[in-house]
Amino acid sequence: MRYGGNTSCIEVRSAAGDLLVHDAGSGIRGLGAHMAHTGDRSTAHLFLSHRHGDHVLGLPHFAPLLAHGDAVCLRCGNADAATVRPFLEALLSPPIFPHLDGLIQRLNVCDWTETERGGFADVGGARVHRLRAQHPGEAAVLRIDDEFGPAIAYAPDNELGYRNSDAGVVAWRTSLLHALRGIPVLVHDATYTDEEIARHSGWGHSSAEEATRFALEAGVRHLVLFHHHPDRSDDAVDAMLDRCREMAGDGLRVTAAYEGQEIRVQHEIGTTSNV
Repeated sequence: MRYGGNTSCIEVRSAAGDLLVHDAGSGIRGLGAHMAHTGDRSTAHLFLSHRHGDHVLGLPHFAPLLAHGDAVCLRCGNADAATVRPFLEALLSPPIFPHLDGLIQRLNVCDWTETERGGFADVGGARVHRLRAQHPGEAAVLRIDDEFGPAIAYAPDNELGYRNSDAGVVAWRTSLLHALRGIPVLVHDATYTDEEIARHSGWGHSSAEEATRFALEAGVRHLVLFHHHPDRSDDAVDAMLDRCREMAGDGLRVTAAYEGQEIRVQHEIGTTSNV
């Protein structure tokens, strides 16, 4: 009741006012309703971390697709445009969703600029990088940079796997650590507790304690625990947060994501994006 029950969606506004939406879970419906209520006609640049149902189920209910003709630019972190287009056509068509004229045409599916490390996309003064996550069926960690450098990282479904000594997993985690080192804000998967995580190896999620350990190793300034388990009560999330804050000490700020939370991302030399 306090943390909220929608599935994954966060809104990021750059200093220039660019709108970057990360994932299209049920939370995107509230974002679209707010935009419609305030008359916000910003072009939405939508970045999917992956295509699992809880991250896309809100897309047909996103008001900018329904209320006016403005296109939504969409990229998927674990697939190219040629693969994503038929997926969206299936998602937005019967029998999954009623046929609505023009809905799919208002989705502009775009590709990434490919690099050796995974790819990037430019939106105004912001650049979004896709980095590989550990999750069944593949997924992406999304890092947003502005003119001052890396600002926000979003890792909603990511298995850090500290109990896994496989060389490939260790090398991947080290690479991700370098890519996110010193980032002001990290929004990271904290689905389980350390007591629970051993029973869910290979499920593609992390414990809150693992997320805190990773943030400390990476020198993150603010960790946002995200993707709460749907069966976890508000009090249980509070207890999880207390444990992580005790681990973090004074060098790392830790909060648990809640509905409507706003964060101003600030570099040491300037203020950047709003989440």
